[in-house]
Amino acid sequence: MRLSVIGSLLTGLLLFPSANSVGASQGTIGENAQSLREHQSAKLESQTASSESKLGEIQAIIQAAIMYSPQPFSGSVILLEEGKPLLEFQKGEEINQDSRFVMASLSKQITATLVLQALDAGKLDLNQTLNHYLFGDLEGEHKALKANKADTNAGTLNPNRYDERITLHQLLSHTSGVDRLGQPNRFTPGSQFKYSNLGYSLLGQVLEKVNHQSFAEQVAQFATRYQLNGLSAELGNLEAIQVKVPSLAVGLQESEVIAPAELVIDEALLPAGGLIASPATYAAFQQQLHAGKLLSPESYQRMTTAYIELPFLWPNMRYGYGIRINKDNGLVEYSHTGYVSGYMSMTLHYPEFNVDLVMLENLSLNLNDRKRVFELHNQIRQVLRSHLLLTKLSKYKI
Repeated sequence: MRLSVIGSLLTGLLLFPSANSVGASQGTIGENAQSLREHQSAKLESQTASSESKLGEIQAIIQAAIMYSPQPFSGSVILLEEGKPLLEFQKGEEINQDSRFVMASLSKQITATLVLQALDAGKLDLNQTLNHYLFGDLEGEHKALKANKADTNAGTLNPNRYDERITLHQLLSHTSGVDRLGQPNRFTPGSQFKYSNLGYSLLGQVLEKVNHQSFAEQVAQFATRYQLNGLSAELGNLEAIQVKVPSLAVGLQESEVIAPAELVIDEALLPAGGLIASPATYAAFQQQLHAGKLLSPESYQRMTTAYIELPFLWPNMRYGYGIRINKDNGLVEYSHTGYVSGYMSMTLHYPEFNVDLVMLENLSLNLNDRKRVFELHNQIRQVLRSHLLLTKLSKYKI
């Protein structure tokens, strides 16, 4: 099959602009069902039959998009509807259904879940300060906190403590502005969004304090409790980890040539981007999470609340706790992407349809061209969104 054929298939399905063009054409799409009706009614009439077909009919398009992508791909993808696999696809040397991958920032969703489980157990208060959990409630903490609130531009710098205003809520939502210990905060905590791997590393440290276990041990217990075979937290370089986890796909990094990545997973990386799983295992976690099996209803609501807008390749994205949120055109989407040396990842969940897609790769593309790096992710996301939006419009006869 030629690339032009793939393009025709995708064009036939995509009723809405691509992820790369949508930001420039939001005015054309409109912001509600009325504008969708005005701009898409003609196409909808001719596409109603296909919109009523099962989601499984687009699996060939997703598979073809990966097979004939102009950029190299090595990894594994799973697409599920109501928890049942519709597509399990692998491409790459020695990649199979059992292959496991470093999940990169998809790890944050598991870390956020562990934090919220500790909240449900009464061990944490999300409005409490980071310093309280890491260093104890020192005598001068409240005085320093008051002083910092009075001086929102700078605050009092203590080289042995983080900014006294930083709370767990801000770490979870990437609004803390935290910097390395001894460095002034990047901005007034809570005032803006700044994606922070350090923030999630610190959440891992908080979990170790309140649960009196290493983060890796907590992940192991979590995996056992919820039968997430294949989820683990491992430390070391990739060669050492593969000795313990033979199914780990060794990461590859694209620069001038494609070569093995020199990734080392340490305690700081684990909660932010170092956990390991297969796509099926991560999909099982995601299914349980959104089915209400991992968190109390209140904590799940906290996780999926949109706290702040963030700049991203996809427009109109907001952040909850370890999860990106988009509600364009009335279609609720929970997602995340990830990138570390040797690995890339993407997860999508559409609660109205109970549809999940997990994509884990052991090849990280050259970041010199970010549009190219994430183009396949954008394309696959748009295929799913277009199908689900068409199904939604047909269902309600908009």
